[in-house]
Formats: sequence, structure tokens, C-alpha cells
Amino acid sequence: GPYTPPAYVQYGIRAVRASQVGVAIFFFFGEQILAAAGMPPLEFMSDSITSMMYHGGALYGLNCIVQTLKSINAFEIVYNGEVLHSKLSSGGFPQPGQLVQKLRELKSREKQASQQEQKA
Repeated sequence: GPYTPPAYVQYGIRAVRASQVGVAIFFFFGEQILAAAGMPPLEFMSDSITSMMYHGGALYGLNCIVQTLKSINAFEIVYNGEVLHSKLSSGGFPQPGQLVQKLRELKSREKQASQQEQKA
């Protein structure tokens, strides 16, 4: 199935997604929120294009963080379409020599299959 990040990464993703919601809310209601808090609007908020660029940049940056968090520690080592190791399914790194052993076994099977094809 799809890679499920560890719980602490999932919490990080949720926190960043909540921040994205906050940025979106602040885009639409920022001036009202600051006025209710007794603060003047930020300088960039007076120009709607600049405001849109700031908020769009913040949303994009937060989305980049989420995508990075989703892919942390997720990898597969593949040779000729055969998976030698998958951290996605095993949850761990390969043991020393494990990849070499699996690669030797795979090459041996390929060599045997090639020899059988030549005989036929």
C-alpha cells in the first residue's frame, strides 16, 4: 500500500496544514482580525496584488514542507524491476550485506534463465 509516515511526521503534516488554513483565513479576514486586536493592518495588506503574492507564497512554501515531510525516510532499492529492499514496507534500513546477497541471488537467477534460453 501507500507509504504511511510515522506518527510524529503525521502530526507535523497536520500542523503545517493547519498553518495553511490560518494563512488562507488571514488572507480573507486579516485586516478585520488585526482591527479586532487593536492593531493596524500590515503594510503589504493595502495592495491586494502584493497581499495575494505574500499569501500565495506562504501557502506554496507550507505545501513544500508538507511534501517533504511526506517523503522523509521513504525509499525503495530496485534492480531490473525487482525490489531489493523497501523501507516503505519494512520500515527499516537493510542489514549490512543484505542488498549484496539479494543482488547476487537475482543475478544468479538471471544467469540461469539466460543459459536455459540459449539451450532452447
